[in-house]
Amino acid sequence: MTEDARKAIDRIRRGYPIECSAEEYRRKIRAAVILFALDCADSNDALRMRLALAEVKRLDSEHCFGVSGDSADNLT
Repeated sequence: MTEDARKAIDRIRRGYPIECSAEEYRRKIRAAVILFALDCADSNDALRMRLALAEVKRLDSEHCFGVSGDSADNLT
């Protein structure tokens, strides 16, 4: 895990939003936060799991990660 990923997870633990560039998010942080959410689920920490997944959703939207609903219609 990179230092950026550790800092991002620490921000989630403290209840703060993650601040990062799109490049950092795509390369380092997204996967680490998802793994953190899975670890939280395994240890029955539903609150932190939901916070982590909500942060992934927010950052996906902010950094245009993945295919949007409008783009999916244009694929066919």
